[in-house]
Amino acid sequence: MWGRTLQFLPRDMREGLLPWVIGVMLFLCTLALACGLALGRGLERWSAGLTTNLTVQIAVIDDKERDKQTAAALTLLRATPGIVEASVLADAEVVALLSPWLGEMPFDTGLPVPTLIDVKLSRPDAVNTAGLRERLVAAAAGAQLDDHQAWMGQVLDLAAVVRLLLAGIVVMVVLCTIAIVIFGCRAGLATHRESIEIMHLMGAEDSTISHAFDQRYLSHGLKGGLVGVILAALTLYLIAHMAQRMGQGLLTASLPTGDNLMWLALLPIVSAILTMLTARVTVRRALLKMM
Repeated sequence: MWGRTLQFLPRDMREGLLPWVIGVMLFLCTLALACGLALGRGLERWSAGLTTNLTVQIAVIDDKERDKQTAAALTLLRATPGIVEASVLADAEVVALLSPWLGEMPFDTGLPVPTLIDVKLSRPDAVNTAGLRERLVAAAAGAQLDDHQAWMGQVLDLAAVVRLLLAGIVVMVVLCTIAIVIFGCRAGLATHRESIEIMHLMGAEDSTISHAFDQRYLSHGLKGGLVGVILAALTLYLIAHMAQRMGQGLLTASLPTGDNLMWLALLPIVSAILTMLTARVTVRRALLKMM
């Protein structure tokens, strides 16, 4: 009986805007969540190659001496257990690696280019890098071993700070959404106070009146969640499509893929439930004060 009677919540302009506000909030929340989760996965994939790779640099001006030390370093590296492969990078590859700092330059500029040896390990802890560094210096005085650990540590620290900031953004957006719903509920209660008092006089219980608000705000949360998630998914797809032209790197490794975005389908449901529960608590507390 009361299911048909409780039609005292007309669609006014303020409540009509609420789903759009929730949609904007969920759009920001979805972007922050996607970037935070994808950044962690991207760093794992991107750094996996660095943890199993070492670089040996031989910077000797004399060509014959450099070739001699390179041969000695290769012999030592290939004989070391745990090292799968040790190969010398071509001069053109070395120049390409230096181009971000030196700019585009012709290959035959006469600029002394160090010899770089790319070393692949069977697993990250397969070799004692400190001991290998000492043996390399003994075999080739101009050899320098780089295990990328110091540089990777700085990158991972920065990524941790970024992920913490993104988590903070998610928390703030959720709290703002809850505050907006509370404000909307209180405004609706103030607007329909006379109707609620009449319903009380007719024998309606607080749970029955609260159920009407539950349905209304469940619908608002679901609509706003769908709008926000769809816009966020389109934005992420556009960014991923544009980033593919940049080649492989930290940015492209950090972007979420289709398989990793399946959880987005749950966000509208979470938004609807959170909105409904917030409305329920707000309305029932307000109704107790009206008694």
